[in-house]
Amino acid sequence: MKVRLSFTFKILLPYLVLTLIFFLIFLGVFRKGHSGVVSLSLAGMVGSLLFGIVHLYWLKKPLRRISRLVTHLTRGSFPSFIASKARDEIGELERSLEQHVSNLKDIAAFSRSMARGNFTENYEKLSTEDELGDALDRLKISLMESIKESEVRRREEESHTWSAQGLAKFSSLFRDSEDNLKDLSTLLMKELVSYTEADVGALFITRDEGEGDLYLEVSGSYAYDREKQIDRSFRFGEGLVGRAAVEKELIYVSDLPPDYMKIRSGLGEDAPSSILLVPVILDQQVLGILELASLGEMPGHQIDFIRQLADALATTLAKVKANLQNRRLFEQTKKQAEALASQEKVFKENMVQLEKALESSLAKEAELQKEIEKLRKGLS
Repeated sequence: MKVRLSFTFKILLPYLVLTLIFFLIFLGVFRKGHSGVVSLSLAGMVGSLLFGIVHLYWLKKPLRRISRLVTHLTRGSFPSFIASKARDEIGELERSLEQHVSNLKDIAAFSRSMARGNFTENYEKLSTEDELGDALDRLKISLMESIKESEVRRREEESHTWSAQGLAKFSSLFRDSEDNLKDLSTLLMKELVSYTEADVGALFITRDEGEGDLYLEVSGSYAYDREKQIDRSFRFGEGLVGRAAVEKELIYVSDLPPDYMKIRSGLGEDAPSSILLVPVILDQQVLGILELASLGEMPGHQIDFIRQLADALATTLAKVKANLQNRRLFEQTKKQAEALASQEKVFKENMVQLEKALESSLAKEAELQKEIEKLRKGLS
């Protein structure tokens, strides 16, 4: 069984042994009657005890401070601690602990700064062997990467939600505007420019003049200069609009010439910084071109959204054109039917008149025969 000795006993033990030795000397010389040695023994015995007590007090006072500090540190708190100016080992220990507390406070402040999302501050490592400093640097890098990844995911989710809501919004608009191409084009561009926060937009519809002579004509626009809007058309291959139709590929240009177009606003006229042209294609046939221009750059998710919207628009345009064609055929058939009905009516009226004329002719012929018979009878 191990016996645990207190710190006080360990410090006083040498002095107690020395006091015992002086006490034994005192007993020996006291019996022999040497008064000078007796006095010296008593003095040594008392001196040893007093010196031991003073030494114990001198040691325990700073050690109590150190013990209280260590107790706080084990509990996770960082109390104020100022080392003494002693030049001995205890003083060095206190100064080391004071520096350690300061380092822990710096670590806590650095950690709180990272917790608030501030990664501009750097932790200065104590030495090349500072493992805790290395761990904090790795933690900072890991947190920054994690936050960046979270931000990227958040933006992707926001972009996905924005695109999904936009497609649903415009799908409803397409369903409600399948009977009038002009109304559909105008409403589409107004809503699309607003939803994408662009500055101008236009929808060009493919027209066929016969013998494969195709051109693109503005069907609906928003925020365009009205004078420019009149008779604005491009043949296939002409300009960026015609080029997009021939190539059947999306065109995005961010270095437009200053004279490409002007955007009017309350601040005057400005040239756009970027323009997007998306062909509206169904079964390899270009039905039209979507054009959007902006004073700023267009984000990638908006470009992808407009590409998807063009696919949905292609189906709608095909329906609208089919509806218009069916309406024209119906009107044409109706007119032909009305013409045939009118012709039939005239034919019937003519037949009645012919029948009446025939009856009148037959009646006259009968009367003439009667007159002839009378003349024959008179002559005979």
